[in-house]
Amino acid sequence: GAVAVEDSTGDDEFTDAGEIPSSPLLVLLQSYKEALVNNDEVKVAELESSLKSIDDEIAGLEGKIASLSEELSIEKDRKLRIGADFDNYRKRTDRDRLSLVTNAQGEVVESLLPVLDNFERAKAQIKVETEGEEKINNSYQSIYKQFIEILNSLGVEPVETVGNPFDPM
Repeated sequence: GAVAVEDSTGDDEFTDAGEIPSSPLLVLLQSYKEALVNNDEVKVAELESSLKSIDDEIAGLEGKIASLSEELSIEKDRKLRIGADFDNYRKRTDRDRLSLVTNAQGEVVESLLPVLDNFERAKAQIKVETEGEEKINNSYQSIYKQFIEILNSLGVEPVETVGNPFDPM
């Protein structure tokens, strides 16, 4: 079972006196080479067994690398999904918050519209004849103006309906 290895001039770099091979694997290969050259079959078998165990360990480590790579890929995918879920949650809560604010404003405006109608009816009934009534009318007009400004800030705009067909929009 011995394998013949030709000794080329480039291989002398491992046998120079004072130079130490850089890895244990190179030391093992150098010993294997020497055992082949010396035709030491026991040493060759022992070194082949060591090389086989290293080969088995490499195969095991490659399997671990593949397993860890797959696990890493799964975790990266999981991270991306969690990020996307969080982004969707954030968008949904923003939409829900905006909807809630809009609905609340709509309810407030809806409850204030009858008050606006009553202001306008009262305005039509006021007849200013004295100076006291003028002061009351001016106060009323400033309150009415302030009320209209608040409604405008909430997005309420007057819609001309008199003489027009009904438009539910």
